Amino acid sequence: MSLRCLMLVVICVVFITTETVSGEEVNVVGEVGGTVSFGSTSINPPVSSIIWKHRKSTGLVVKVIEWDLDDGFSTPNLGFRGITTLNEKTGEINITKLNFEHSGPYTIDINSKQQEQRFNLEVLARVPKPEIKIEKTEMNPNAVYLICEYRETIIWKNSAGETLKGSPHTPKGELITAEKKGNPDVFYTCTLKNAVSESTSDPVYERDLFEEPVPKPEIEMNPNAVNLKCEYNETIIWKNSAGETLKGSPHTPKGELITAEKKGNPDVFYTCTLKNAVSESTSDPVYERDLFEESGLWWIALIVIPVLILALFVLLYKFWTKSHKKQYNLASEAQKNVYENGISDATQRHNR
Repeated sequence: MSLRCLMLVVICVVFITTETVSGEEVNVVGEVGGTVSFGSTSINPPVSSIIWKHRKSTGLVVKVIEWDLDDGFSTPNLGFRGITTLNEKTGEINITKLNFEHSGPYTIDINSKQQEQRFNLEVLARVPKPEIKIEKTEMNPNAVYLICEYRETIIWKNSAGETLKGSPHTPKGELITAEKKGNPDVFYTCTLKNAVSESTSDPVYERDLFEEPVPKPEIEMNPNAVNLKCEYNETIIWKNSAGETLKGSPHTPKGELITAEKKGNPDVFYTCTLKNAVSESTSDPVYERDLFEESGLWWIALIVIPVLILALFVLLYKFWTKSHKKQYNLASEAQKNVYENGISDATQRHNR
């Protein structure tokens, strides 16, 4: 190969290599409120000036920071003043307190010549803590949709640590179908992730996804305290026969109780209603006449006592009548004897 051809090959190789390196674009990611550094790790001396420039989203190019051998450092743009520094020996730029306005391409001029290498800065916010939304399915009562709404990476996991594949959800995010396993401790989580952070939701348990229909409650009676108890883990509503809602007290291990006081009215009653997101059920009423034994005998007393009084009155009347009649007969007999004795005495005197 001739020397001329060899020189042409060397020149071509150098040109291609230089174009690849000089045209390189470096992507840099920063977090809102955070700090980022980028640029050359070294520059070839002698260096008399360095200028960093930023192209804003509007297309306007502004000077970020500059340095020259005579005047030193300067930060012309207010958006970078006080938060930007420059290493004049390496050309590296450092920006603190990042915000979204700092996103975009950056270029560096060394000795008034723009370098081919570009740096594209993307400022991202930390992902929020996600919240899983629950959506019932009409077709299958034993399955629900779990929805995680976000535009970044979404990672679904279950309590076994398995990664689950989500389906696209409109207008954004993903959803999975959670089927009833019969284990209330099974749970699911949703993790959001971007280039600067990640955050995981609180777990959603199977026991909170599928509500069982409430059973018909039974009220237990404590004969020693006249407490009415309703045992359940869901909402409990106490009412009396007047339609008033009564405040219950916590009952261990579960449920609520109220104290029923004697009102003197056997028709007063109490009910207990259980309620959850899908149903409610009310107990049979418990009447006062069943809570207090004497309450059921009041009507008997109202009948028996007057009867007893009437019977006593009749007995007294009969006794009084009989006694009075006896006294009358004795008096009559006495009067008769006196009369007859008087006649006898008068006859004897006459015969004399």
